[in-house]
Amino acid sequence: MNIDPDTLEHLVLQQAEADWLEIGNASAYAGDFEEDLSKRKALLLRTIRSLAEAGYIRIGHLQRHDPADPDSLDWAEWPGTLDDQMTRLAEVYTPEVPDHDAWYWACWLNLTDAGQEVVEALPKPNKRFFDGLL
Repeated sequence: MNIDPDTLEHLVLQQAEADWLEIGNASAYAGDFEEDLSKRKALLLRTIRSLAEAGYIRIGHLQRHDPADPDSLDWAEWPGTLDDQMTRLAEVYTPEVPDHDAWYWACWLNLTDAGQEVVEALPKPNKRFFDGLL
């Protein structure tokens, strides 16, 4: 899969590089490409599927290994096939719901080694995507 600079694919990979990328931030970046929420959801789901099929990201959530230790948070892949994971993602990723807490943190994307290689080969995304962010 070829990733062009300043595409949603580029942003998702680049933002997942630092650690993991929550679906809420991925959705915010998708908003730079599509304002309509139902179209944005479809765009982001297609993007995530294509990146996962290419082996660049994995789909999962964060879990605490030791409830008594707040630093024991780690990423865990959702079980099942990619189709199973995408079905679950389509169910939990609900940007049309005004309460963002209901979905913003429901899924986390993890960059693979292959995805890291792609990120390293690409330029940094255009700063316009980050204007207004702290």
